[in-house]
Amino acid sequence: MIPVKLTLSNFTSYGENVPELRFTKFHLAAISGPNGAGKSSLLDAITWCLWGTSRAGDSSDQLVHLGAQNMFVEFSFSLDGHTFIVKRQRSLKHGGSSALEFWSGKNNLTEGIIKTTQQKIIDTLHLTFETFTNSSFLRQGHADEFTTKGPTDRKRILADILGLSHYDKLEEKAKEKVKDLTSKLKLLEYQFLEIEAELSQKEASQEKKILAEKKITEIEIKISSLEKELKSQIETKAALNATYGQQNKLKQTLTGLQTELNEILSQGKMRAGKIKTLEKELEELPGFEEKLKKLKILEKEKEEYTTFSQKKLELENKLTKIKSALALKNQERENLGKKLEEIKSHLEALSKEFANCPTCGQEIGKDNKHKVIKDLRLKIKELEKIISGIKTDDEEKAILKLQTESSSIKLDDHKYQETLKKLQEISLLQGKREKLIADQATLESEKKVVVELRELFKNKKSQIEKLEQDLNKLPNLADDLTKLEIQVNQKELELNKLRTEEKEARNLLGQATELISRSEQLEKLFEQKKLEKNNLEKEKGGFEELTLAFGKKGIQAMIIETAIPEIETEANRLLAKLTSGRMNIRLQTQKETKTKMEDGEKGIVETLDIIISDEMGEREYSLYSGGEAFRVNFAIRIALSKLLTRRAGAKLQFLVIDEGFGTQDAEGRTRIVEVLDTIKNDFEKILIITHLEELKEEFPVRIEVSKNSGGSTFEVVGT
Repeated sequence: MIPVKLTLSNFTSYGENVPELRFTKFHLAAISGPNGAGKSSLLDAITWCLWGTSRAGDSSDQLVHLGAQNMFVEFSFSLDGHTFIVKRQRSLKHGGSSALEFWSGKNNLTEGIIKTTQQKIIDTLHLTFETFTNSSFLRQGHADEFTTKGPTDRKRILADILGLSHYDKLEEKAKEKVKDLTSKLKLLEYQFLEIEAELSQKEASQEKKILAEKKITEIEIKISSLEKELKSQIETKAALNATYGQQNKLKQTLTGLQTELNEILSQGKMRAGKIKTLEKELEELPGFEEKLKKLKILEKEKEEYTTFSQKKLELENKLTKIKSALALKNQERENLGKKLEEIKSHLEALSKEFANCPTCGQEIGKDNKHKVIKDLRLKIKELEKIISGIKTDDEEKAILKLQTESSSIKLDDHKYQETLKKLQEISLLQGKREKLIADQATLESEKKVVVELRELFKNKKSQIEKLEQDLNKLPNLADDLTKLEIQVNQKELELNKLRTEEKEARNLLGQATELISRSEQLEKLFEQKKLEKNNLEKEKGGFEELTLAFGKKGIQAMIIETAIPEIETEANRLLAKLTSGRMNIRLQTQKETKTKMEDGEKGIVETLDIIISDEMGEREYSLYSGGEAFRVNFAIRIALSKLLTRRAGAKLQFLVIDEGFGTQDAEGRTRIVEVLDTIKNDFEKILIITHLEELKEEFPVRIEVSKNSGGSTFEVVGT
């Protein structure tokens, strides 16, 4: 990874309108400025943008510039000839929200959630925050981060620097394969047990087959004999049933004839009774003729009353109409008379002096007065003419005539009601008479039917007597059929029982045959499973060897063992320059255990200890001065960083040293600068953070950081 550009806004002490930091303008630069100006914040911006963490830990809200609501950092870097851009922002609004984008040129590599996008960035870098801060980033106050960790953590970080996580994945896959093969082998063991259990039953199955075949032969002989006996009995039973059926039909015929005879008797009695009833009713028929003669006289009286009643109603209707017309004429004459009197009254008023107009009520002039009087006299004449023209003589004569005609028509309503009542009674007699005439015809018909029934009764009785004689001659077959039915049922039960036994025997034969056949297949399957087991065991052994090979004590240990001399050599080369050859380090990967093994010998355990020595001999790390400890840490971290620049995938060609020079005297600082000059060609970009004025002058390019009331800013000097 080679830094290209850093852009930030409202990040820690930096506010808005912060200039871009372009790494393409320099190879080696010092970030200088007073304490608290914001030097380390530039590196925090890079780690927060790439990994979401910084010196403040994983809490992003603490990094937002005081008074601001939104923070933004954009960092671009080059890796294997491709340019990548990471954009991360944090907002404090509405409870807080975060956003992360990842780009490769114009291709958006951002995933749906931040966690997945973060993992894609780590996979692209092949580098975690911990590996970066333990190798190429000597953070302020954490220069000894690798040295002070325990052996296990050192080996883990070294494995990460060497890219050994790939072998961890291969080891895990090999373990999964071993687990899968173990499950398959276990399943095979169960299958072997099942196959062996079934094969142990082969001889018993052969014996069962022989017994079943023998039993089937015996049952078949019994069934054949029983079927012949049953067939003979069924034929006999069928013949008896046929004869018995004929007897039953004759009995049914006899029963039917007896029923018909009883029906004929019942019909004869019923019709005889009906004849007597009809004859008694018909005795009244002669007396109806005299009563019916009065019917015509009453009907004529009814017709005359209806005619006169209709005529009188018509006269009354005409009288009503003429009276209405006369009343209208009288009303009209009365209205016109009132109007005539009113006009005459006006005329009389006008004849007086100072008369007023009858219409408007104003005093009328002399000329107008004569004109009005003239008009009123004309109206009086017209009204008198109209009144005299209204005549009522014709209506009055017509009314008198109609009243005379109407009063001449006399109607006796009481007599009319009596007539209607008598007509109704006679009408009922007419209906009864017609019914008696119909009954007379029915009587003749019933007498004929009775004669026919007597003849039919005679014939049916003769048939019944003959059929009873024939039935008495036939034998009683019911008992024979009952006995035969019992015998047939017994034979069928025996036959069904034998067939059930035969079916069971055949099932046993089929099972035994199938088991024998299956045993032969299982013997072949057993051999196949043995071969499969051998192959699986070989495959499992191979993957178990791969698990060991890919594990911490396998290839990984070999790679670390190979890298250790390189780290030692490079660290000691740098340490020799820093200490004039006084100090030396040794990395120990194995050591003896304190306890003894069963054989009495001490065991060997894997470790990664740092052994430091000088002209005084070997001493613990804590016994060295701060300046000496820093030089040791510096040498080891530079060696690790150089190792990381050559690692496949990561190629981290970026070295950052944040402070740490305060522990060095003038000579020590000079030696560190000489070392940096020596290794500068091993890294594409090197950043040194310092607040020491005498040290920053040693670097031709400086990023000078300052701080004012608006926040921090920087300026690149010397490019």
